[in-house]
Amino acid sequence: MFIVFPLLFAACTLINDDLSVCGEELVVDYQVQLHTDLNMQLQADLSLEAEAQVRSSIEDWLKPVFTDKAHDVDLRFYSTENDEQKYRINEEINDNRSSYIIHLPHHNYVHLALANIMDNNELRLLNGEHSETMELRLKNSMLASSLNTGVFTARLPMEVNDTTTHFEVHLSMMVAAVVLVVDTTRCAALHSLNATMKGSATGFSVRDSIYYYDASPVFVMEHIAMKDDSPSAPASRRTACSEPANPYRCTGLVCLPTEEGKTWSVDAVATLQDNKHTTTTLTIDDPLLAGSLRVLSVRMDSTGALRPKEGQQVGVSVQLDWKEGGEHEIDL
Repeated sequence: MFIVFPLLFAACTLINDDLSVCGEELVVDYQVQLHTDLNMQLQADLSLEAEAQVRSSIEDWLKPVFTDKAHDVDLRFYSTENDEQKYRINEEINDNRSSYIIHLPHHNYVHLALANIMDNNELRLLNGEHSETMELRLKNSMLASSLNTGVFTARLPMEVNDTTTHFEVHLSMMVAAVVLVVDTTRCAALHSLNATMKGSATGFSVRDSIYYYDASPVFVMEHIAMKDDSPSAPASRRTACSEPANPYRCTGLVCLPTEEGKTWSVDAVATLQDNKHTTTTLTIDDPLLAGSLRVLSVRMDSTGALRPKEGQQVGVSVQLDWKEGGEHEIDL
């Protein structure tokens, strides 16, 4: 999905240098690129009629992240001579269309653009005085919750001269999402289900488009409330699951991508009504790419263990801590 919103802004007032001329008048078009169609992917991954309520609930939960709307933009221009930040536009737009005309003196620049970072709950923008050091980092590199905004970034070299009148900047999503869909039909004793994810990046270099894997953060997955047929039922994105009207339990996560060539995992802990606990570790080889959604569809057996449905390329290990000596199973 492609949404274009040209940004036109009279940027003379933002120029920090004492210049006798304002520079060339430029039009800069910014394009937000969404590569994942939520509805189509969920229809493909959860195609059963019984999963219709699950599809709708997951789609509503992810819409604020996989959005075609930029809440805010942070646009920075750096000199290539000393890599100092020369100009910046930082504002809320709350729309997919907004216009700016900018005036830049003749020079070579590195332009870095971000969208939807202002209200992100887990990512912070650091070292923005220079393009080479500008990065997004998790506030806590060891433990994090699901990200609440879909962050977009872009980089563009800009040579401004007498013939320059127009630039196009394409912003791409730099976060990803994982959803665990559990069919609990065979586990009548299930009391609760909680999950975490390991293997994601801890940060991102905006200029180089490189992710950092210098720690092993644990992301806590959120319960996704299942819709109820009753018109009075809550449908808030951030409402924890109560006892579902159907057998499905879902947890979801928006995080940073995983590393190419490395496995990542989801640990799911099922608590049964007699306070017994079963931990299932799902191991995935295929990387979780920026801008993507991964749906892990599994069935829970009577012990609380999870088993991937047919066609899921997922490794499984199960630990039952409620039997004497424990029990460990590995399915590849």
